[in-house]
Amino acid sequence: MSDTMVMLYAVPQGSVLGPLLFVLYSAEVIVVVKQFGFSVHGYDDDLQLYENVAPSESMSLVSRLSDCVEAVKPWMASSRLRLNSSKTELIWLGVSRYVQLCPTGPLDIAGVSIRPSWQVRDLGVVLDSELSLAEHVSHITSVCYFQIRQIQLLRRSLI
Repeated sequence: MSDTMVMLYAVPQGSVLGPLLFVLYSAEVIVVVKQFGFSVHGYDDDLQLYENVAPSESMSLVSRLSDCVEAVKPWMASSRLRLNSSKTELIWLGVSRYVQLCPTGPLDIAGVSIRPSWQVRDLGVVLDSELSLAEHVSHITSVCYFQIRQIQLLRRSLI
């Protein structure tokens, strides 16, 4: 349990103003990211940066990404936020013959070593490098079978 703290300004949890004020609070970071030529999607407190390049340009993309993260850090500090590098992920997406040409070793992005992943979770969907959704379908199937087994156990109690 957290310690009690007196707050001078706040928005009650669940207030309709909460999401609007958060968007206003975090809108500046999207402007910073777009200055580096990235497409950006934000959801809650997560940002995803996208760019389309040929495999031969992947290292210059990593360099631009590193510069972008360095530019975002002062905005985060002024907004009393901190980048959680342990949750930062990078995935190369595309046809397997192109993805294989991209670097697989650890990449230095703004002083943090990040190894490209073959699959990531995005809003509950498991995406793999080839966008096949095979891992996601496998995960959903296993969750469904588990729930069916749970219902089967309850069935005896309901009869």
